[in-house]
Amino acid sequence: MELNADFGVEVDEGRLSLVLESAGGRTAGADRPRNDQYVPVLRLLLERLRERDAVLLSALVASARVSGLSEDERTLVRGPLKLTGVTDVEQLRLEITSAQGRVGLPPGARKEGNNRKRIRLRLEVPGYNLEDATRLAVDLVDPRTEPVDQLASSRELPTAKELLDALTGVEILTATGSPNTVLEVHGNVARVQTERSPGGRLVEISEVQRGLDKLAEHRSVRVTVDELGHRSAFVGAVLATLPGARFGGPPAEVILREPTGDEVTGDLHFGELDAVTSVKVRTEQKKLRKLLAGGAAFAECALCGDRYPIDFLIAAHIKKRAVCTDQERRDLTHIAMLACSFGCDTLYESGWITVDQQGFVQTRPADDLPEGLLRTRLLHLQDRQCSAHSASSETYFAWHRTNAFTLNGPP
Repeated sequence: MELNADFGVEVDEGRLSLVLESAGGRTAGADRPRNDQYVPVLRLLLERLRERDAVLLSALVASARVSGLSEDERTLVRGPLKLTGVTDVEQLRLEITSAQGRVGLPPGARKEGNNRKRIRLRLEVPGYNLEDATRLAVDLVDPRTEPVDQLASSRELPTAKELLDALTGVEILTATGSPNTVLEVHGNVARVQTERSPGGRLVEISEVQRGLDKLAEHRSVRVTVDELGHRSAFVGAVLATLPGARFGGPPAEVILREPTGDEVTGDLHFGELDAVTSVKVRTEQKKLRKLLAGGAAFAECALCGDRYPIDFLIAAHIKKRAVCTDQERRDLTHIAMLACSFGCDTLYESGWITVDQQGFVQTRPADDLPEGLLRTRLLHLQDRQCSAHSASSETYFAWHRTNAFTLNGPP
């Protein structure tokens, strides 16, 4: 059953925020009042957030009419509130809705206002970072026993947001040969240029995500409105850019086989930047490794300094690739470094080690760790000179120190 209420997930004040749109009267030509199932949708969203161990940091009214009020005056629930500890979700829903009626009213007003206003729930959700807003929205609409990112990554597929970001500015063809171009990706939508809409039309990223999920599950999907929604031609064109994907039919369908050869190793990298980004398949790995190693068969790990065959080295992004701008991703000689697969790549990626402003490796304290390979490795790396550090790469290392490296507690 489809419930009539609109919501989205975005980043606000450095937090993931769920925004539930207001309910209202019937507009001209509409079959029913706007978002008339506001209450059951809010209850359902709270239940699904509780299932994902979410923490409600705050709930506040986010309508334009009261935007001039302070956050304190618009706050409905103060957190942090661990939803796993909420035994009565309906009572929490009631608390959120009933408090809305007094927001924005003048002092002494007797009659309460609308309690179905546009609201914002700021959240912390385990397994979801700031770049995962779209994925969280998709998961809340269509929860799975296996989360969408795990479903996609287990088959080496990117998320819809990653895929559309990679295709921005690239002309792709539908099954009938019509050109489409992703002009920009912003929030929960992508603006897509077609022959009929040169200025671009908006497409919900969730439509592409649903197509990816179906393709990941069934290995093929028909390019029809029933299967892929009203922008099925565009969604099909996007899916067909995946490594190992091709159009088949008639009737038109996208078929996914296991990517092989250059599709996996990355020979599509130079031309369009990504070909396709993915959680597991880094499409630029082979050529980027060769570039960083100067074409040599052996090279040094930038962190530990040990020399290895090129196949044991990883082109590790100094700044997390998902948050790099397109210009930063193209700064190939400075955005990445060679890190060995014998621990350095994982330690850097997970925040156990970083590189300071002088170019020396800094590690989490090793003295309290038990004897073993981890302690030995950290002691070996502490204060070693990182060969990838330079004035040009320092800004990327600075990002890592601030956002990934932790001195205390789990990284």
